[in-house]
Amino acid sequence: MKAALGNIHFVGYGSTQLLSPLLIMKIKKSAAKAAMIPQDTAPAASAAKTVAPTPRTTSAAPAPSMAPKAPAAPPGSVASAVAAAPVAPPPHGAVTTIDVKMDVGFGNVVFLRGQGGGLTWERGVPLNCVDGKTWRWSGTVKDPVTFKPLINDHVWSAGSDLTVKPGQKVEVKPSFD
Repeated sequence: MKAALGNIHFVGYGSTQLLSPLLIMKIKKSAAKAAMIPQDTAPAASAAKTVAPTPRTTSAAPAPSMAPKAPAAPPGSVASAVAAAPVAPPPHGAVTTIDVKMDVGFGNVVFLRGQGGGLTWERGVPLNCVDGKTWRWSGTVKDPVTFKPLINDHVWSAGSDLTVKPGQKVEVKPSFD
């Protein structure tokens, strides 16, 4: 059976309803990446791609790269000073991620309220469910974000407010009394 999703065609047995949501997400993500390749560098291929199941293979070790290595800049040169310079976060902010680790049960959602990064104390922002026990918020921020997790935007977590700095990824395991 052959089913289509955008310009990607699935070849296999059964229907697209049997595909897991994670597999569909990965396929959509790879299609989006392929769409971002400039047309002058894209290989000459048909507009529609066919995806067929491939057998899994394992290898003992990755093959060494045969690409020639660029010569290192001599010490004290401008190139070595640039390479050794610390990388500063971009002026527009850094990607900050908050993972809330908890199983809230079927039909429930974890929200964040807070200050900074688009959060407010008046109304919560729903987090994305990554798996059965992980809920994620991610955003580009310039300043620290103060937050508190809630269940269904009504039940506040116990304890004090939490803070995350720009560019950090934190994992929180809140308790609800």
